[in-house]
Amino acid sequence: MPKNTKANSTIDRLALLAANGDDKSMATLVAKITPVAKAKASEHYSPRLSAEDLVQEGMFGLIDAVRTFDPELGVPFKSYAEKCINNRMLSAVRKNSNKKNAPLTNAVPIEENSSEHLSVSSDPAVIFAGINGSEHLRSIIETDLSDFEKKVIRLRLLDKSYAQIAASLDCSEKAVDNALQRIRKKIRSKL
Repeated sequence: MPKNTKANSTIDRLALLAANGDDKSMATLVAKITPVAKAKASEHYSPRLSAEDLVQEGMFGLIDAVRTFDPELGVPFKSYAEKCINNRMLSAVRKNSNKKNAPLTNAVPIEENSSEHLSVSSDPAVIFAGINGSEHLRSIIETDLSDFEKKVIRLRLLDKSYAQIAASLDCSEKAVDNALQRIRKKIRSKL
């Protein structure tokens, strides 16, 4: 039992350091708690949420736990984090199971290669190059894309990485990824 108490105090210290901005402690904490999130994800089946989505929700629960953990309450961080992770997953399952999202229940994913016009790659830059820069595609880019999306696709066509594009446009890599997802959908819907 003393071993468990020592493990709890180590995790508690990591949580406190992570809450104060220590990235190394946060990375260690994520590594230690991710198996817990994966185990919890397997307990919460949802037809509209993959296990990966649930693990991601669990990681948001972990972040919440780090931000709100109070050692003064006498609850070990690991127990508190498990509860936060579980609650976050349950919330996601409930949200995606309500009637408002009912049309998604029978949704069928669009196959990556369903269009004969698209190459094997789903990278908009590769799609563009594969179509040989046709006037139709240029028209789609000029009329249907936002200014931000135009900047992203132009940089991507220059073979810039997500990180390079994000740095150039002063945004996050996630914003670049989201823009490329939107571009991909817009191009596919018009081809």
